[in-house]
Amino acid sequence: MRALSLVQERQLQVLDVPAPPPPGTGEVQIRVRAVALNHIDVWGYRGMAFAKRKLPIVVGAEASGEIAAVGEGVTRFRPGQRVVMYGALTCGTCKACREGRDNLCENVAGIMGFHVDGFAQELLNMPERLVIPVPDGINARDAACAPIAFSTVQHMLFDNAKLQPGETVLVHA
Repeated sequence: MRALSLVQERQLQVLDVPAPPPPGTGEVQIRVRAVALNHIDVWGYRGMAFAKRKLPIVVGAEASGEIAAVGEGVTRFRPGQRVVMYGALTCGTCKACREGRDNLCENVAGIMGFHVDGFAQELLNMPERLVIPVPDGINARDAACAPIAFSTVQHMLFDNAKLQPGETVLVHA
């Protein structure tokens, strides 16, 4: 299987890597269709990882794909379904995760493509809870751009600022 990997600072290479095993309980296996370039990918490429990491590392913090297989106990997805993946490997069990604030996970294992192998590979397994269905009418390329950009905006406006219908906001760079 092929994966786009950062082999040293500012040097990318397509490597042959082992294919993942069949998905485990509560996991889905995803065939990656599109990977978006995000600022966190650029930071990693430039060596600004803010944490020790082992190279080579598969890059890609945002992506979309389709379900290739489902593990035991998976009920929300079926093979062939189009999805995007949440790139923070959160625990799902701490207080923040249970309250839907997984961006504040107390046990986060890292960000895909930045601290741990990312999405720029042909096939990977993910916990079902970190996978989101893609609505009809959105292509793979556009869907790949949504996980970080959209969720950041949604979180800041609705969770933090408590924006309500009819309110006006100014958004600037």
